[in-house]
Amino acid sequence: MADNLVMEEREEFMVSPTGSRPFLRSAHFLRPSVTSTAGPVAAPSLESPTPSAAKHKELSFQVNFLGWRIPQEKWKTWVDQMHSSHHSTWRKAGIYDAVVSSKCCIHRHRDLIFNLVDKWCLSTNTMVFPWGEATLTLEDAAVLGGFSVLGHSVFAPSPEDGNSQEVMQELLDARSAICKTNARNAGQYMWITEFMGSGSEIEHEAFLAYWLSRFVFPFSGKSIIRRVFPISVRLARGTKIALAPAVLAGIYKSLTLLKVAVAAARMASAQSQDGDFEILASAPLALVQVWAWERFPSLRPRKPVCVGQDEPRLARWSNSKKSKIEDILVKIDSAGEEFQWRPYTTTAGNAVLKMNYYKDREYWAVVGSDMDEDLEGMVRFLRASELVGLEEDCIEQYLPHRVAMQFGMDQDLPGHVPRVNVNADVAWGDYIRPIGDAKIYVPPRLFEADVTTRYFKWWRKMNLGQRKKNTWDGSVEEATKDEFVPPPRVQSTSSSSNEKGSCNKGSKRKYVESSWDYDSGDSLSDHGFEKTVAESSSMANHETNWSGGGGGGGDGASPVILNRSFEAIGFGLEERVKTIEKLCSLLKSGKFDMPLIQSVT
Repeated sequence: MADNLVMEEREEFMVSPTGSRPFLRSAHFLRPSVTSTAGPVAAPSLESPTPSAAKHKELSFQVNFLGWRIPQEKWKTWVDQMHSSHHSTWRKAGIYDAVVSSKCCIHRHRDLIFNLVDKWCLSTNTMVFPWGEATLTLEDAAVLGGFSVLGHSVFAPSPEDGNSQEVMQELLDARSAICKTNARNAGQYMWITEFMGSGSEIEHEAFLAYWLSRFVFPFSGKSIIRRVFPISVRLARGTKIALAPAVLAGIYKSLTLLKVAVAAARMASAQSQDGDFEILASAPLALVQVWAWERFPSLRPRKPVCVGQDEPRLARWSNSKKSKIEDILVKIDSAGEEFQWRPYTTTAGNAVLKMNYYKDREYWAVVGSDMDEDLEGMVRFLRASELVGLEEDCIEQYLPHRVAMQFGMDQDLPGHVPRVNVNADVAWGDYIRPIGDAKIYVPPRLFEADVTTRYFKWWRKMNLGQRKKNTWDGSVEEATKDEFVPPPRVQSTSSSSNEKGSCNKGSKRKYVESSWDYDSGDSLSDHGFEKTVAESSSMANHETNWSGGGGGGGDGASPVILNRSFEAIGFGLEERVKTIEKLCSLLKSGKFDMPLIQSVT
């Protein structure tokens, strides 16, 4: 379990993420951070496909993007009908943007998704780029998805009052009645036909059950899921449910599943084996694509939609066509300078900035029981925790301290966070544990964070390949210095006013005039820098289990891909080769020949 403290402040020598003159200032870091490379630094896995590895289009496996939903006109009409009567309840429950966003159509860019999957690290739930780490965070789930980070668990039972229990029973009876028809399952089409415009006393709860089953937790295929009924009842009464952590856990799980599937297909292709199988990606991965559009300007559609003041941010990308880019991977790998670490602190089109806790100047916010909900939500963004998904055996680790710059915080060496994933209840307790800080630092709205010099050298050393680079397709090659393009040397200026981050009027930077050469790797011993960078040590354990398969039992069981826990420490090549060989043997034996979508009983 991570401790209850969220951040720490200390004076450090800093540089920009892409390289600059070192300067001394008071910096703010997310915990846990490590102040020496000799400490327990949690290094990510740097594996990536070799240039000779098969491209995604050349692989024979198929992906069913079950969670990528295109809204139907009938659904849009139902949303408009319910909006007039229930919009205030949606706002109270923290789902207004999420419900309205379900009317948006995000066209899938398959190549972009798979290039991001290649960057996915199973041990850290982050994407590892040559210029740093980044990932989808709870902030992305809240801003892009419109989901609340606060509220009850998705496993909370329905309220015990008589009316709520009656509504629950009516929903269950309606579902059972549909299952008794020739369809033999609670299909979403029959559900919307039954309730839309019916004037039923439970139409709102039925509407929310459809929305949750199709757009939020779509792992059951085209069926209405029983386990969303308690959530529907609570939301219909204006009660907040923490949907953001559950949705993000599902996204992490689907990205991991795709990562393993691509590795298995490449392994089969390299060995001229049959790799023809189908994978079910049940999370709403459209958020991953929009996340990339928000942060990589060169990958954006040419004409994003200009949204209105009361529209959700996702509407900015509705019906946007994908860009024609020759080599997406090159764009991603060279995006260190253009990457938007904080895209949500600026307005989008005509939209009003909804992140009210970010001001033009830095400040310290007092933490307490009477803390503003927006501020409490921001603390959840910043704190390492466990995320519990609604799908069975879906508990994922959330490590925002690895991507601190996405929140305007400075980046130091990321520390190790032990897992607290014994079961869903224990993991949820970790997510809602008390906040230990007496006050929280909130950076200026437009502030661009920096990295410590030791982080810069540590990250540079890993990319220079002074250790062997392991690849998921089973091959090993020694990385050379040519594979890493060092950052440009920043020339000295007579004034510090041109340095980035000058909007942070509360921080004083002491610039160090130095001839330190980033290309040579020489240290700043005169200023207290360590002369060596130790090998990256232990990684955070990351266990991922895939279950389900041919058996029944439960709503929307997942397909069996691999029943194995990945050991993150070392992430050795030999172990990964054994894992992939085992997966290939399963493919060859035909054990993947199973229905992808289980019938819901």
